[in-house]
Amino acid sequence: MFSGCSSTQPIARTVVTSKTQYVLPPQSLISQCLPAECDFLQSNGANADLADCLAQQLAVISKCDTDWQSLEKWRMEKQHEQSIHQ
Repeated sequence: MFSGCSSTQPIARTVVTSKTQYVLPPQSLISQCLPAECDFLQSNGANADLADCLAQQLAVISKCDTDWQSLEKWRMEKQHEQSIHQ
């Protein structure tokens, strides 16, 4: 039957498509956590040098933890933005 001759209304269908878009974090949030270079490790220093080296290592761990928290915050913001747009 030709559509011009039919009394039935055409059926409108909505097509929904999804597209996954991968977003990489900014380079400033991706850093390699290398151990501090301590003189103690190089020269078999005294116990006082060991304490200083330990403090340096703990500072590196603290910085890496801060970097990780920044990355996690960025990820949560992106996830929130995507949920708003859906």
